Amino acid sequence: MDLKNMLIALHNDEDGATATEYIILLILIACFVIAIVKLFGSTVSSKFNKANDSVTNDVTF
Repeated sequence: MDLKNMLIALHNDEDGATATEYIILLILIACFVIAIVKLFGSTVSSKFNKANDSVTNDVTF
């Protein structure tokens, strides 16, 4: 394979671009999850604690 064909094959290879797009998408999803946890974390935590206390007090085995 000559240099021209190798350069054309390298130019047509889109694996790196696809991987980069997936990484950017994962970073955006992670930022969204962090923002949601930051906004609603204490509310959700208090609800789980109330439910846990309720189960601990009311359920017997």
